[in-house]
Amino acid sequence: MDLTPENLIYNELIGLPVEVDSPGLRLKGVVVDETRNMLVIDAGGSDKKIPKQAASFIFTLPDGRRVRVLGSLLISQPENRIPKRRKKGK
Repeated sequence: MDLTPENLIYNELIGLPVEVDSPGLRLKGVVVDETRNMLVIDAGGSDKKIPKQAASFIFTLPDGRRVRVLGSLLISQPENRIPKRRKKGK
């Protein structure tokens, strides 16, 4: 399945370029890990843990499109979020 703006939250985020748009914090990097409540972003050699609830994320898809996602839509353990959201979306 191709990664699209419509199915981004149902897919693996690790490896995607991302910009964080959060009150008091702006950074660019690559998602290197994900937990239930955090994205870990490699921002030029240092890993930053960003709470999902408090931020908006702009992901760059492999085809170059940019997609803004509210972090609250991503809250869940990654292995549970993907199948759970797909069932709700059907």
